[in-house]
Amino acid sequence: MKTIYTTLLAAIILTSCGRDPKVETELETSVDSVNKVQLTKEQAAMAKLVFAPIQQGKMKGVTHLNGVIDVPPTGIASVSIPMGGYVQDINLIPGTYVKKGAILATIKDPAYVQLQESYLAAKSRLLYLQQDLDRQKSLLTQEAVSKKSYQQLQAEYNTNSIQLKSLSEQLKLIHIQPESLTTERMTSLVQLLAPISGYITKVNMNRGKYVTPSDVLLEMMDPSDIHAAITIYEKDIASFKVGMKGTVTLTNDPTKKYPVTILAVSQNINEDKTGLLHCHFDQIPKNVLPGMFLTADLFIESNEAVLIPIDAVQRFQGKDYIFIQNAINEFDAIEIQIAQTNNEFVSVSNADARDWIGKSLVVKNAFSLLGKWMNKSE
Repeated sequence: MKTIYTTLLAAIILTSCGRDPKVETELETSVDSVNKVQLTKEQAAMAKLVFAPIQQGKMKGVTHLNGVIDVPPTGIASVSIPMGGYVQDINLIPGTYVKKGAILATIKDPAYVQLQESYLAAKSRLLYLQQDLDRQKSLLTQEAVSKKSYQQLQAEYNTNSIQLKSLSEQLKLIHIQPESLTTERMTSLVQLLAPISGYITKVNMNRGKYVTPSDVLLEMMDPSDIHAAITIYEKDIASFKVGMKGTVTLTNDPTKKYPVTILAVSQNINEDKTGLLHCHFDQIPKNVLPGMFLTADLFIESNEAVLIPIDAVQRFQGKDYIFIQNAINEFDAIEIQIAQTNNEFVSVSNADARDWIGKSLVVKNAFSLLGKWMNKSE
């Protein structure tokens, strides 16, 4: 409406032979009064307007976001075999739940027997060297042997001890306990054990297949470590803190809400100017899988802002307005930019919003002012 009056003013100036100060003054007055609403005493009585001072404070609101079910790296395990071999037995399919330490498969290869043989031979050799070292030490005190020969024997003992330790650690990698290994217990089969408790998500082997240490034979997921990965925009990251609460709804069952708590806020921004919130479920939903879509309602508290009661906000032609009293029965219609909202208040981001603090705001029956203002604007 201000544009209409401004255009009219320009047209009059251009088409007039001279400038008429009286006409210009009247037009400027009309422009200034467009956003003002004046009521008579009778109209004010009928409107039954209710006033309250504009205040500043922190507003608790709800932010609606989207995300997916995710599992952190600590909740996912890729299972391989440290030494190659042939798959002897397997009886697992994706979706099977297994506990940590359960046997996933058995692998067979002659190299396992050779490793055990080398360990037992080194163990026997070390025992002999230990006994010989004790004899040499006794003879050395009697000067019956040279010090050089004793030192050579000591070096051989140390070398063999290192070799035995190395073989022992290799046996542990294929889940053979060296302490209990004897010639009677030597085997060509080793067991592939579950490193975590969880569900089998992928099986990349079958009976008779030769597998190598670089092959991922199985993949597992720990459901107890599942969480919600929620997408947030760069401008909103500062609004979220660890410990904030919210609820999550899975798209496959929108009737249920699951309480969550923010565990971490990403400190890096993707190319699309978004980051992630990692939220822990207070109680993990059943039958959820990584990648499932979800919606989240997170409760946030704004910084200090000018708060407007939601009943005071009037919408007109796609914009939001409030009415501030500047004199008896005289009001200003002010367009507001809403930053956040909840069931009681909206916070505004107008540059001059703090100048409104303390002023008298129409908080009830403002629609009567809107109606009069609309008629005036027309």
